[in-house]
Amino acid sequence: LQTAWATLEDAGYTRERLGTGKGNDIGVFAGVMWSDYQLFGLEEQLKGNPVVAGSWFSSVANRVSYFLNLQGPSVPVDTACSSSLYAIHLACESIKRGECSAAIAGGVNASLHPSKYLKLSELQMLSTDGRCRTFGKGGDGYVPGEGVGAVLLKSLKRALADGDTIHAVIKST
Repeated sequence: LQTAWATLEDAGYTRERLGTGKGNDIGVFAGVMWSDYQLFGLEEQLKGNPVVAGSWFSSVANRVSYFLNLQGPSVPVDTACSSSLYAIHLACESIKRGECSAAIAGGVNASLHPSKYLKLSELQMLSTDGRCRTFGKGGDGYVPGEGVGAVLLKSLKRALADGDTIHAVIKST
């Protein structure tokens, strides 16, 4: 939610400029993975504390849409490491099809529970020396990272008409 808001602020959007109700067809496409957060709730329940910790991917996109009153598509995406990239692809396609006039797209990856590392270790996916060499000589695994990021996407024609600052143009996905 904070990153989505910062993305809109960076693009020069205020609550007034976003508008409310029917005319606001901005979509939200959120790449997410690792739904281990609920394991904390399970651990607490096993200790006798009735705690529920949710980890629903839909809530990432839907909370942003709800809080900002965005009326476009609200889509969580889990394609593992490509989730953020695919969220951007889906947002571009949605804009192209006219399902929304603009979209907040990006992703989040957080390492919230140690079970993530246990799973990765069991599957022998982790780098044995703690260094990542994507497709490089000596690469034998990866090093998980955490991060969150988002961009505001529009068609070039609309961004120019709206007087937006344009940081990049996506020519193909």
